[in-house]
Amino acid sequence: MRLLLNTISVVLNCAVLRRILGVFMPFLFLAGVSVSLGADFWEKKDYKEWSQKECARLLEDSPWSKQFTLTSVGVMDDSNRDASDAGQPYIKYQVQLRSALPVRRAIVRQMQLAQKYDSLPPEQKQQFDKSAEAFLAASMDEAVIVYVSFTTNSQPNDLELARYWQSQTTEVLKNYVYLTPGKGDKVYLGRYATSQGGQREFQFIFPRQVNGKPILNPNDKSLKLEFTLPIVGKMGDGRAFLEFKAEKMIFEGNIAY
Repeated sequence: MRLLLNTISVVLNCAVLRRILGVFMPFLFLAGVSVSLGADFWEKKDYKEWSQKECARLLEDSPWSKQFTLTSVGVMDDSNRDASDAGQPYIKYQVQLRSALPVRRAIVRQMQLAQKYDSLPPEQKQQFDKSAEAFLAASMDEAVIVYVSFTTNSQPNDLELARYWQSQTTEVLKNYVYLTPGKGDKVYLGRYATSQGGQREFQFIFPRQVNGKPILNPNDKSLKLEFTLPIVGKMGDGRAFLEFKAEKMIFEGNIAY
């Protein structure tokens, strides 16, 4: 809950979000999507009608979100994630394109449900609406925000992972973390931000435009993310490769990312 509250608070405190690449930003991490009878709930329903289950699906398993699990025997994708609960050590990573409007709408809707919005007094509803509208209307013209969180069932591994991600810097990661749109050139990391303390999350922030042009175009088939992973407890091979299909990220007539 604190993470969701911080998300809206950050946007309200950053009057010009397009400066995101120059400041530290605290943390706000299928069937093809089309306007048709087969469209998913994010196309058919107003976000204020999304259920808790639907929000969780969009944030965990949708065109804008990926998750994978590392074990000592390899990497498990979304469909096998429950296999990691059999007692063996594991590390789970959740990745979201947080700059995508559907993701931000799911975050706002989760807050509505958590705060029992329908039963709030009128003044609190008004305050909530004002914050939510500012968050959703924030410009993402210059930044692609990739949110990553991680969990593990081993305390030693958890502490090692936390030390690793909390000690990383933009300068260290900028040559090892990048997006690749379609068949285009790699887009390198612009800014890295990590939480401290007990929070297990961080953000990669990339420029949305290179040489005055959007990094992802309608003709591109996908947006690929690659970043370095620490090898902890002999799990993983040191790299993560994720692909977001452009045709599935069409939302309200545009590619949302």
